[in-house]
Amino acid sequence: MPDARVRGRHATLEQHGVAAERFTDFVSPTLDLHGVDVVLLTFVLRGTGRHVLDETEYAITGPSFAVTRTGERHGLVTDGDALEVVNLYLDVDAHPIPTLAQPLDRALAALLPIGDAPRVRLPQVAIDDVAATRALLELLERETLHPGPGTGDSVAALRRALLVECARAISAHGFLPARGTRSRTDVAVDEVRAHLDRSFTENQSLADLAARVHLERTYLSRAFAASTGETISEYVARLRIGYAATLLRTTDRSIADIGVIAGFRDLSHFGRTFKRLLGVAPREYRRGP
Repeated sequence: MPDARVRGRHATLEQHGVAAERFTDFVSPTLDLHGVDVVLLTFVLRGTGRHVLDETEYAITGPSFAVTRTGERHGLVTDGDALEVVNLYLDVDAHPIPTLAQPLDRALAALLPIGDAPRVRLPQVAIDDVAATRALLELLERETLHPGPGTGDSVAALRRALLVECARAISAHGFLPARGTRSRTDVAVDEVRAHLDRSFTENQSLADLAARVHLERTYLSRAFAASTGETISEYVARLRIGYAATLLRTTDRSIADIGVIAGFRDLSHFGRTFKRLLGVAPREYRRGP
């Protein structure tokens, strides 16, 4: 189990899947390995030191960033002067990451792998456009500290923009996983995934999706699972439950209405799926910790 619980500390993380926390003068002369219960992007905007991930150590030279996956033990060690650090917390289970244009989507998959996709061990990745990254982080930190009307739209746009910056850096510095010419199947799976990201609340059969990309149903099903680590039905269920979780915490709509809005025809199926993916029933989730 992770040592530190971040879920529940920030309203924007729970409701919208993202939050930012700044440490202007971070000093840690000794190593303190710990894990957190969400994905963590650590942006070091100033200073030098060491970043330890499990048993692997990387030199820090700001400005740069690194990813720590849920439960992965990590720690920062400073050289003498303080670091300026911004932690970006991402709940990728309840709030799926966006689909980006290629090759950025492939870089993002290396940063935040989905399901059983291969995990690429990334070192500290240098930040080229420091001004843009700093500005985005400052805006997201403001929304985290002072959420209000429009916060959902704001943090969603800021999260996407920051992930684009990270994906660009991964690609620019040669950390993009090697891959040959993309096959027709790869393109088809990406098209289906992007389509589902836009229309997951709609009822769509496997036959409809296969016809959309001109593939046989069984072949598409296997290719999608091999690419994403999830079946199509599980991928859609995760998107729907993430959307339903946001509605439960941000609206007064009834649980039955939210189930329908999120794409479930049957309330009991909605409840079972919600508890399976998030560990609690919709009513308990709405009450909060």
